[in-house]
Amino acid sequence: MTFDLQPIHRFLLKAECPNHCRTDTKARHHTVVIDEPEIRGGTDAGASPVETMLSGFLACHNVIANLVADEMGIELSDISMDLDASFDTDGVGTTVPTELPFPEMKLTVNLTTAASEDEIARLRADVTKRCPVTVVMTRSGTQIHSTWNVSRP
Repeated sequence: MTFDLQPIHRFLLKAECPNHCRTDTKARHHTVVIDEPEIRGGTDAGASPVETMLSGFLACHNVIANLVADEMGIELSDISMDLDASFDTDGVGTTVPTELPFPEMKLTVNLTTAASEDEIARLRADVTKRCPVTVVMTRSGTQIHSTWNVSRP
């Protein structure tokens, strides 16, 4: 899974906003529908903006974990994750800006691998340093507590 990365990559997206809650974003040839639940005035046609961002966090963890594992020569399988993210709604519900929208997140990673405990520790550390979404979240002040449950093949 090797590929060449340019020093700077530009993401070019376009968005159509058919109403006050729905956004249809085009990224390359993919359309991502983001919408609020009906209780917040949306039509629930897709995940909310916050749910979409948090889904990106999980997806980025998966991609970077597999990239790093490949570089290390270890195989990962049966990956699943759970996320419990605390969201401070003050900034959304008031005119007071929220300094830290996500004070804490609890991530559970479940995977199967024959990698040693030392390799798993290195993998975890590298994912934390190299996953761009994780870097943004931690630099904003979010405390990410992760638990990795490893099963052996």
